[in-house]
Amino acid sequence: MAGPRVIFSHKWISEQGVNGTSNAVTVPDGHTYVVKQLTFYANPTAETIRGYFRDVDRGPALFSCAAPVTLDAGAQPAWFGFYGALVFGSGQTFQWEIHAGLGDGADVYAGGYDLVG
Repeated sequence: MAGPRVIFSHKWISEQGVNGTSNAVTVPDGHTYVVKQLTFYANPTAETIRGYFRDVDRGPALFSCAAPVTLDAGAQPAWFGFYGALVFGSGQTFQWEIHAGLGDGADVYAGGYDLVG
């Protein structure tokens, strides 16, 4: 029988003004990461800002959102959040991917639990 699992709360990604990709996070051996919260905040100035939280190894977007520029009101700040459970095992990698216009970006966050053991 395996020993008990130890659980730690953890913040893996907390970045401001991302346009491109955030830092990639790879789960170390002996760990399982459970992403419980994702947040995205953007205030576009010229064009829609799109955000994708990706499973880098397999390619899919596990969460996506967009902060549009509206014709009648111009730039409008937008916040999106995800509360759930996205599980990544040893060796798997995740990150945010942001598509924004020149000079724009998004603030992104990913946090949850690190299961050790």
